[in-house]
Amino acid sequence: MKKVLALILSLTMICSLAACGGASMEGETTPAPDTETESPAADAEDAEPAADADAVGATEWVWPSKEELHVGYSQADLASTWRTVESEDMQRVADERGYKITIVNAEGDTEQQLSDVESLLAQGCNVIVITAVDGDAIQPALDKCKEKGVPVIMKARGSNGVPGVDYVTFFSSDFVAEGRYAGEWIAKACADKETIKVAEIQGILGGTDVRDRSGGFHEVADKEGNFDFVVEQTANFSRTEAQEVAANVLQSTGGEIDAFYCHNDEMALGVSLACQSAGLKINEDVYIVGVDGMYETFNAIKDGTVSATITCTPKFAEQVFDGIEAGIAGETLETFYAIEDVPVDATNVEENYDLGF
Repeated sequence: MKKVLALILSLTMICSLAACGGASMEGETTPAPDTETESPAADAEDAEPAADADAVGATEWVWPSKEELHVGYSQADLASTWRTVESEDMQRVADERGYKITIVNAEGDTEQQLSDVESLLAQGCNVIVITAVDGDAIQPALDKCKEKGVPVIMKARGSNGVPGVDYVTFFSSDFVAEGRYAGEWIAKACADKETIKVAEIQGILGGTDVRDRSGGFHEVADKEGNFDFVVEQTANFSRTEAQEVAANVLQSTGGEIDAFYCHNDEMALGVSLACQSAGLKINEDVYIVGVDGMYETFNAIKDGTVSATITCTPKFAEQVFDGIEAGIAGETLETFYAIEDVPVDATNVEENYDLGF
């Protein structure tokens, strides 16, 4: 658990020093200016449910021994590179530490995920890790685990339930902060515009990542007061769908869009294709900001076909297993552990390239 606590401490230091870069209207990047951002601690409070275990009554979780540990991992889907790397990372860390793990894929179906969790319990899994398809729809699965006292750890996409009661803890990037970073980057890139016409291309609706990435972005939009949301539409984290959505938006607006904010890099890359097909120059006619930090996106930033991205690593299984081992050791876990995120644009892509996947 010391590793986890050290991570949080280092995160606080890093994020308090982080700056969001901007691009000039001539297409040349400018050094990332100093910005005031809220600390990860404050962001974590935004990300957590309002209720707490003290008010409701904490669940008595039954932790297995290390020798008996059998982790069941319910993955939301494998529709993107991010999810595939996430599952591979869970398998890798379990293998390295000598733990048994069973991984299932809900394929984006909430009913399938409920069935998957029941199946994991039936197979004898005694710690359940869940990347939820939907933050509300996952509740019956949490109830099943709670009935048996089986500890549940939410990973990457959370639950709208009560930490300490419906699940033990939540390991994730701070999606609210990611949205803020994206909003701040666009505000600075378009600082000379009286009104910033924005298209927000959202992920799969119902997920806490989509809710919070949008929420953080809108916080900045409200603060700035000059964001004009031309469209807010889902493309389901799909590159192909995002390309189609962007093409329709560009056609309906005559290309009068200043910036696209995409909830993941797959969609940002799809939007880039649509903009290039429409004859728009990225970083001159339009800005494109994504979230994830894929190597492909970092390369696109270098090539000038994507403006910026906010890192959101899928590789934090080490921290999750640290948390499981801490629970087994009888330690009290925090309700939320934030994973480090960094805004990346042309001014700092080289120094942050190793954060990609």
